[in-house]
Amino acid sequence: MSDLAALVVQQSLNGVYLGCLYVMVALGLTLIYGVLNQINFAHADFVTVGAFTAFFTATRLATKVLGLPDAAGYLLSIFAAFGIGALLGLAVNAAVFAPLRERGDELRPLIATIGVSVLLENAQLALFGPIPYQFDSPFARETIRVGRIFFSAQSVLVVAVSAVAIGALYAFLRFTFLGKALRAVAQDRETAGLMGINPGLLIGLTIVIASALAGMAGALLGPVLVLSPFAGASVIVKAFAIVIIGGFGNLQGTIIAGIFVGIIEAFTVQYLGSGLIDLVVFVLLLAMLVIRPTGLIAERKEENV
Repeated sequence: MSDLAALVVQQSLNGVYLGCLYVMVALGLTLIYGVLNQINFAHADFVTVGAFTAFFTATRLATKVLGLPDAAGYLLSIFAAFGIGALLGLAVNAAVFAPLRERGDELRPLIATIGVSVLLENAQLALFGPIPYQFDSPFARETIRVGRIFFSAQSVLVVAVSAVAIGALYAFLRFTFLGKALRAVAQDRETAGLMGINPGLLIGLTIVIASALAGMAGALLGPVLVLSPFAGASVIVKAFAIVIIGGFGNLQGTIIAGIFVGIIEAFTVQYLGSGLIDLVVFVLLLAMLVIRPTGLIAERKEENV
């Protein structure tokens, strides 16, 4: 393999790894928009809660209480973050979003997401303090080499977990009764209600799934981010950009856009330096808004989820 070919393969793999991280964050955003036609401004803080859950599960519960090896502890932390994310979504929906939706005002739940974001940020600041935590994954220390190509076991784990999560979400939406009912609510909430479907239940389920995915994303991002109460804010803007590039509310478009942005970032670091990553991504976003404002896959409510 030539030097150029090896470089292209190496950076492409790095890009897929980055893209999977972004996709995990963006999936919850696009799922909520596809069903509720609403943006969740608290999504970044759900990611942060997942990261802190994974950190304390891996470094305290798994190793010091259960006596598990570091690798097993980190794997357990991913499931713990997924579960805590789901419980947090269930609690926030029951306490805040559902009562506001019942009043028939779609603006109030949107504003409430900002309030939930501020509440979660300050709660985490009070609990964990402003000093960042260092979250090391044992898989990041293991390097796999295939010829002239090398990558960490952490990147393999991220890609594998992302693929399983995406596949499970797709199978749920396409092949289960609840998934089909959720798609019906996304297409026409009133008609779905007339057909015997409970829109409130399905909307709550959507928020729970999106929150669980955000928690899992936090567990995967924890070793990459500077772990603080505001850690999720560092990736959420880019996740919004990916959702827009892919086509607001379209899961397939979000996945394609996330991988594409990850690969663009990897080659940007190689040839232009890490300082221009955000500039390149948002130039791409502006170009997409000018050339194709509907995103890579145009929004069609019946196909969004």
